[in-house]
Amino acid sequence: MSRDYSLPELANYIDGAFSTPAIDRERSLHDANTDKPIQGRRNSNREQIQAALATTDRVYQAGTWEDTPAEERAEHLEAMAVELSGSEYAETISTADSLTSGAIVRTTRKMAKMLPFVFRGAAAYLREGHLDKKVPGPRGSVDYLRRPWGPALLIAPWNGPTAIGSHKVASALAAGAPCILKPSEFTPHSAIMMARAADRAGLPKGVFQLTLGDRTVGAQLVEDPRIKAVSFTGGLAGGRAIARACADDFVPTQLELGGNNQLVVFADADLDLAATGIVYGMTNLNGQWCRALGRLLVHESVKDRLLDKVMSQLANIRIGHSLDEESDMGPLVHRGHFEQVHSDIERLRSCGGEVLTATPLPQLEGNFIAPTLIDGCRPEDTREEIFGPVATIHTFRDDSEALALANGTDLGLAGYVYSENEEKAFAFARKMRTGGVKINGYSLLSIGEGTPRGAWGLSGLGEEGHGQSIEFFTGARVVGLSPQDPLGGR
Repeated sequence: MSRDYSLPELANYIDGAFSTPAIDRERSLHDANTDKPIQGRRNSNREQIQAALATTDRVYQAGTWEDTPAEERAEHLEAMAVELSGSEYAETISTADSLTSGAIVRTTRKMAKMLPFVFRGAAAYLREGHLDKKVPGPRGSVDYLRRPWGPALLIAPWNGPTAIGSHKVASALAAGAPCILKPSEFTPHSAIMMARAADRAGLPKGVFQLTLGDRTVGAQLVEDPRIKAVSFTGGLAGGRAIARACADDFVPTQLELGGNNQLVVFADADLDLAATGIVYGMTNLNGQWCRALGRLLVHESVKDRLLDKVMSQLANIRIGHSLDEESDMGPLVHRGHFEQVHSDIERLRSCGGEVLTATPLPQLEGNFIAPTLIDGCRPEDTREEIFGPVATIHTFRDDSEALALANGTDLGLAGYVYSENEEKAFAFARKMRTGGVKINGYSLLSIGEGTPRGAWGLSGLGEEGHGQSIEFFTGARVVGLSPQDPLGGR
């Protein structure tokens, strides 16, 4: 498939000015569909990183953004939303994200179009007065204020760069925290476009900054004492490194680190509905998302019928070029990840797993892997996450065995339960040790408005969501007249 496209040039945004990251890494970003190079990769150097840190610290110490009234901060966020509503942004971001991550353009286009709503939602939260409240006290009302911890570092992943990156930026800015965004080196382009929007919308200099590069850039930022809060979405190894770096000074961390998510199908489930959920969980974002399906747990009496339905649906999935409007699924992000997922499949095959696939692969040289189910492995061999379109199958005989399997990993991000008996499904879901459980459906959307997206165990630390993410960047400050000590003190 021949395509003409151009990616935004790599650029930092530091103290209100754009600059090219100074270090040429002599490596390239590759088109996930063809594995051909499409852009050189660059790193910010130490001077650029230090300039971003010094600027962020200066803005925080001056208090100019923190002291900006909530309504005025909301107006700045609205201005960002208006700028991001321009057609230039959605088209550029959706194309770049699709080429570099492999996600199909129908999905990346939806995510790009969400950008204005993310910033408008943060503005609305401010206008609702959540950060400044009055509460009753013994000698009159007490000020209950949420104020920023200080400069915030935001590290976004490659698998949802636009949605996740924008949510972090809008939340930090709403909280009054000057922030530095460090996107994935594989998908930096939506961050560059957000920096353009901030510049054109007149966001005060130094309030939002962008530094590009690999994990060495992130490490320099995390380890600097001027950073007072870190929001990270990524892998377990990166999360552990950040937690260690932040531990000594108790720097607040928000970590979402992935999940080996369980989907439980009871004997009374609507098997067509369950099959649709299973296929969605394996193919959405090409299986490269933190709430993708990892382990299929099915009652032994319906396993064969369910798998027949799943394989029938998978046979009709169209894997193709991520920019093709007819594609249902695209390639994995890069060759290294492609090879890792293949290695994981072979490891499970060597453990006695039977590999089941039904989806034809395209005649392209990119990082394409068909959705793959693996049956027959022991549960203890499938405890680790495979970040791709791969899920293992396990059967159970009764509810207690199903629950033991569902809680049989150290990860706890998302779960799914299918049963026609909703009362039973809710009772089972409440016992699953995971951040959220969806019943009789599979979706990217949150379960309910205002509900948190939590993480248990090795899936991370802290909660994300609309208000939860904004308040993460803040601490409580309470001011009021003191009560009189009835004992008189000393």
